[in-house]
Parts: sequence; structure tokens; C-alpha cells
Amino acid sequence: MFDGDGVRIKKSSSDIFTDFKILDLDRTPQGFGENTTDYFHTYSWLLSEITQTDKKKIIICKKGEVFGIDVFKTEILNPLLENCHDKEIVLVFNDYQEFDLPVKLVYDLSWWSDVLIQNINHLDEIENIGNNKRTKIFLSRNNKEKDFRVEWIDYLKRNNLKKDGYVSEVWNKVYIEKKLPDDIIIDNEINFNWTYNNDINLINNYNDVFCEVVIESEYNVPIYGFWTSEKSWRPFLFCVIPMIISFKNWDYYLKDAGFDLFDDVIDTSFYHTDNLQKKFSIIKDNFEIIKNDLTIESKFKDDIFLRLKKNQSHFLNHDNYVNYLKEKIYG
Repeated sequence: MFDGDGVRIKKSSSDIFTDFKILDLDRTPQGFGENTTDYFHTYSWLLSEITQTDKKKIIICKKGEVFGIDVFKTEILNPLLENCHDKEIVLVFNDYQEFDLPVKLVYDLSWWSDVLIQNINHLDEIENIGNNKRTKIFLSRNNKEKDFRVEWIDYLKRNNLKKDGYVSEVWNKVYIEKKLPDDIIIDNEINFNWTYNNDINLINNYNDVFCEVVIESEYNVPIYGFWTSEKSWRPFLFCVIPMIISFKNWDYYLKDAGFDLFDDVIDTSFYHTDNLQKKFSIIKDNFEIIKNDLTIESKFKDDIFLRLKKNQSHFLNHDNYVNYLKEKIYG
């Protein structure tokens, strides 16, 4: 779930959920992920940990790459339930699927915490983001080649939209040129797209756009259930309007966690369709709405920017993430 850093995140999850024994599948002796085939050793480790603890409540968590809850259910969870009748088990996963078992499944927004930690050394600069003039409508960072990302890039090209944004397609060696002061020259073949610990390198690009179109790591893959990554959280960090192409109804979870998706001023119905071209078309129309209705003199209207800063403040307060987990686990 999360570990404390002593600054923004003062306590780890084990310090907060003290009545639970927390077992992290990302830290099993053998490891457990999407390429796992040795389920027996993971099951044996969990069974040993659960039977040896005096605690009656157990959290089994996983925030890493997706693996499919259906496999976990049949190979690990069902046998655990048969042998641990006196324990209350709660699953806290970054992979959400509905299934018919007598355990609670909490969708862990764990990348919220991770993105905060990744940018912890730059938060003063990030918090000082202001309502300056902007020259582009959107930013879209695309690293690994996937069919739905290729479709998005093709849509931008066919509709002459690339000129209105900062767009990378790293598989084609097309990078976002870092926006720097005019007297600084930089090789635009340097990859500023990849995310880990270098979001801050693109802060000036974020400060020059009104929204980010996030093309998530997976899209409409039933075996994975509902899974997202660090990409979904960057718009909140950098005070731009989020438009995220991910699993259907992702907006419900973000709003449930307290984030503003501006659904009163832009069309967010793209979250509720599986049709990619329909999503793209709605987002294209939203570009016009942003340009014509949400901005003035190349800046956000004051009320819109205030809402963006509230999103940022909500994101940067780790207690909000903790309270979300508490509500879902204890509620």
C-alpha cells in the first residue's frame, strides 16, 4: 500500500491499519505478478503468515503490475478461505474486478501515493505553478507502442491536431522537446517522456498547456479487470485538466476519491464508452470547449484555475489518500 517517507507521508500503512496483518504480494519471497506461474509457493507463504499471526484481520495487498484476479481467486484465495475460517480477509489491489466471494475487495489508488513520493523533492516548485499564459491546448506522453496509442496518434495526425499540443511517440523516436528559456538549446532527441522521477523535467511544458490527454498502460482488457498507473495522476499534480483514456468508468473512482474532473464544463462521456474513436472525437470537441469557454487571453479563467489548484492540494495531501483507504477498508 504505502511506506512513510517522514515528510509528506509520515506513517506507513502498517502504522495506520494496526488491527490488520498486512501481507504484500509484491514482497513475497518468490514474487507475484503478471508472469507468475508458481502459485503454490505464494499460497503457502500467505497461509503460513496468516496462521502464525494473532490478528484476526488480514489485508492482502498488491500495487504492482496487473495479474488478473480470476487467477488469484482460483489458485490462492479459495484455498486460503477454506483453511482460514477464523480470519477476516480484505484484498487491497491496484487491479479491480467484481467477483462473488465473501471477502471485501478495495481498489487501491496506490499510484497516487507513489507519484507523490517520486516528486517529493520538487514539490515547492510544483506548488508554485501559477495561471500563466499558455500556447498549446494539450500534452500527450506516449512511451510504449500499443495499438490504442497508435490509433490516438493517427487520429491526431488525420485531424491536424498535433500542432496544438506536445505529443510524444517514443517507439518512433518522437519526443517532447523540453520547453526551456529561449537562450538555452537542447537536443530534442533526448527522451523526456519517461516518467520515473523526471516529471519535473516537463514542468514548463505542463505550464504551457491547458489539459493532458493520458493514454493509460492498458485499455479494455477484461482479464486485467480495472488497472491504472502513475500516468493518471500527473494532471492533478501539474494543474491541468485531466482527460484519461483507460478502463471504462475510471472517472467514477477518481471522483469518489475527491477529484474534480470538470464534468460540468467539458464532456466526460468519453469515460463511459469502449469505442476508441468515439473517445477521441469527444476529446477533440473538448479541446474546442477549453479554448472557447474555459480560457481568456491564453490563460485559464480564474474560477477554472482555482479548481485546478484545489485538485493539486487534494493530491498533495497524503492524508486524503489514507482517508480514502480507511473509508473503503473499514466502511
